[in-house]
Amino acid sequence: MTQYNISLFFENSIDTLAILALQKVIIPEISTWEFIEQVQLFEIVSHQEPDTKGYSLQCLISQFDENHAISLENVVCTFLTKEFSQQFVYFPSHLKLI
Repeated sequence: MTQYNISLFFENSIDTLAILALQKVIIPEISTWEFIEQVQLFEIVSHQEPDTKGYSLQCLISQFDENHAISLENVVCTFLTKEFSQQFVYFPSHLKLI
């Protein structure tokens, strides 16, 4: 089992629109992918930068393949770049159950 996270940080000015886009467009799309067991969106409450809001898009994947990471990053970043160019940053992380 693998948990693949994409930490996203949005400028405050687009925070509400970006969360809506994640909830209404991105999460429903990736939830249908066969390799995704579960997908959740969390607010990063320990984030201390006053000019941004942080969120973690977390996907559970039973049989992880590097192509899964590429697909997830592509769909998330392509959409967000198109909608909110230069107003967000992201950091992926891959956690493997031991």
